[in-house]
Amino acid sequence: MKFTKVLLSAACSVLLFAGCSVNNKAIITVNGDAITKADYEKVMDVVKNNPQYKSASDEQKKENSPMMLLARERIVQDLIVRKLLDQEYAKRNITASDAEIQAKKEEIIKQIGSKEKFDELLKQNNVTEKKINEDIANEVKINKLVEATANVSVSDNDVKDFYNQNKAQFNYPQRVRASHILIEANPEMIRKTIIDADKDGKLSAADINKKVQEELDKKMALAKDVRAQALNNPKNFAALAQKYSDDKTSAIKGGDLGFFPREAMVKEFSDVAFSIKPDTVSEIVVTRFGNHIIIVTDRAAAGLAPFEQVKGEIKAYLEQNKKVAALQNLFDGLKSNAKIEFNDPSFDPQNIQKELRGVTAAPEGAPADSAQTSAK
Repeated sequence: MKFTKVLLSAACSVLLFAGCSVNNKAIITVNGDAITKADYEKVMDVVKNNPQYKSASDEQKKENSPMMLLARERIVQDLIVRKLLDQEYAKRNITASDAEIQAKKEEIIKQIGSKEKFDELLKQNNVTEKKINEDIANEVKINKLVEATANVSVSDNDVKDFYNQNKAQFNYPQRVRASHILIEANPEMIRKTIIDADKDGKLSAADINKKVQEELDKKMALAKDVRAQALNNPKNFAALAQKYSDDKTSAIKGGDLGFFPREAMVKEFSDVAFSIKPDTVSEIVVTRFGNHIIIVTDRAAAGLAPFEQVKGEIKAYLEQNKKVAALQNLFDGLKSNAKIEFNDPSFDPQNIQKELRGVTAAPEGAPADSAQTSAK
């Protein structure tokens, strides 16, 4: 539900005027407010920049393919949600101030470790400062809306009751808690990068193999250097993970992977994690993901996890469930009372579903429209 509003230029030239008017035309109205073709295309552009879309075949990228029909329906539904939420924010005078956005951003920066690391993550994920501010503002407003419409607090008794009623969920096998630093070193990904860069095809197979090995050697050298730093001061492991690890999800948490059973990780990783002593920096562990440096921070024997160990996790889970349920109930109510008109029938989810059934019902190799015709 994170969308960037479309800013339409007021200085359209005469030659472009027709195109602008088409894009400004309402394809859907929600309680009289327009969702324009430009709004839709803005989100579709994001979809088309997704690696999954870029790797799809030309057939899959056709406008009436199952993939694109599903994308169209999802975008339409999300745009309607966004419009209904915006209307509810306006009705309740819910806003996100610059101070609130900044405070939330500082929380994120604190979790990541530094402003430099935060900026680096934005760059790696191709997210602008403006976009992250918009996303944070949306989160602030959604939280305010949920708090204004429902009680989502979770008591200590709620947490304890959930634990007592679901003990089977906390009856774990032997587990360890470990942190890691990953230096990615996938030979096939490296090879593909080298080949893609060789646009003139000047490199021989031997040249490519040599470059792949050189890159793998660089990755290993970096892993050895980082491990040496960790050995010198194990207490600095979290900072090293934030600085060097290519596993960005755990890097934000200082490399922490939480508690996990042996089968949760690839064999090479688990064999080391379950054999080394706590607070010991491992040798470099090579897996298909790359080069890992591991430190075990805790162990848990097989059996029922103590309440104190899991109560924070349970509370966060129950709070999140309450928030999701409250937001869903609110949206269901808003949607049932809303006047939603599909000015362009091709964006009506019912029509999209009909078209999708026609396409998926087509015999293999048959044109989609022939299947739709025979289905009528």
